[in-house]
Amino acid sequence: MSPEITFTTYLLAAAIAFGFGAVPVAYTVGRLNGVNVFEVGSRQAGATNVWREVSRKQGFIVTLIDAIKGFTAIMMARQLGLDGVQFLVPVTAAVAGHWNSPFTKFKGGDGVVTMMGSSLAVAPIEVFVSVVIGTTLAISLNRKLAHPSLLGGIFGYISFISLSFRPSSNIDPNIVYGLTGIGLGILLHSMYFHKRHRKYFHNGSTLEDETEQALGHDNIN
Repeated sequence: MSPEITFTTYLLAAAIAFGFGAVPVAYTVGRLNGVNVFEVGSRQAGATNVWREVSRKQGFIVTLIDAIKGFTAIMMARQLGLDGVQFLVPVTAAVAGHWNSPFTKFKGGDGVVTMMGSSLAVAPIEVFVSVVIGTTLAISLNRKLAHPSLLGGIFGYISFISLSFRPSSNIDPNIVYGLTGIGLGILLHSMYFHKRHRKYFHNGSTLEDETEQALGHDNIN
């Protein structure tokens, strides 16, 4: 018999998910390699920035761990008794934690990879195929766009929606709508960040020059 789902259950699931999402993987990996991700490149704590400013190997590690953060958050929520559309609460919380980590003075990244990991726990087959498509696109455009992970995420979600509404799919449409809404929130969050920090996204040479100047700084602004 599954446990009764109460407001306290949702609150606990959200708190756990926020905690997992807030783990500053990109920032930690960057610092271990002598780079402050908030001082270089896109100024965000995400896999793309680590991939560019540290190394591809470290960027892959961040991608993997960020996905695991989201996946684990949902598996923990499942242990609390949540299921189906109820998972949208911890998915949202995990992304919010990645955006506003208390460990880095409430700075973070886009949350695309963390959401992919969370979604993978909710709809494994559909999300796995979509992640492969989105990740392939993001990697291929890594040096051509300011935020290839965002574009990869968009195309990944287009694939997800297409797969979810195929005749043989058993996914609750409300889950699809909810995840799409969260994805839209990530897009708007990224657009807002880019608008506020547009000077960092002019061109590659500007980023490289600013990166060289910023490598000597040790503190988070």
